[in-house]
Amino acid sequence: MRSRGHGKYTKMNLKNPQAIGRCDISGFMVRHSDMVEQMRYVGSGLVGTKMLVNPKFYSVPNPQELIPRIKIDPKPILNPRPDNLIDNQLTIATSIGILDIDVPTLVDNTISIENFMDFGSFNFRGVLIEDTTVFVPNLMREFYANNFTTGGFSLSLQLIGNISITPPLIIPKASTITLLGPLIGNTLINLQNLSI
Repeated sequence: MRSRGHGKYTKMNLKNPQAIGRCDISGFMVRHSDMVEQMRYVGSGLVGTKMLVNPKFYSVPNPQELIPRIKIDPKPILNPRPDNLIDNQLTIATSIGILDIDVPTLVDNTISIENFMDFGSFNFRGVLIEDTTVFVPNLMREFYANNFTTGGFSLSLQLIGNISITPPLIIPKASTITLLGPLIGNTLINLQNLSI
């Protein structure tokens, strides 16, 4: 008795013939008894896809298809009292960096490009003996200008090279609660107080 060949995955004993079927993944003919059901992750566990495949072409289920387990939020309390002062300081210090600048000793009253790019919040300190202008690089970015100076004189910021185009931007004193001054933006033509 002869048996028609259907490929290398259908070899069998002629004295004990077995049924064959087509693998739903590869399309090859396979002994039906060798095929397994293709599984996949759905929802919270494995489920069958009703596809019978040759174990050689079985696709290992990917757990990324599971629904992620999200921890529940802590129970809220009534009338919370967060410490905004500490939270603001930590957030700014760790995310954008703070640089303390002693205005009376600042070389040429100019912030270097390196410092201007490395920090996002500037604490201006020192005793002013006259109205003082600090020059910043003309780069498109936003930063905090925190005026902690004393002496009764004004502190202003001006873009390098724009002396005759626009007047300096006067920086008000920093808040005693948040220890922050205004958020300053640069239009490449002038500085603007974005906190107003």
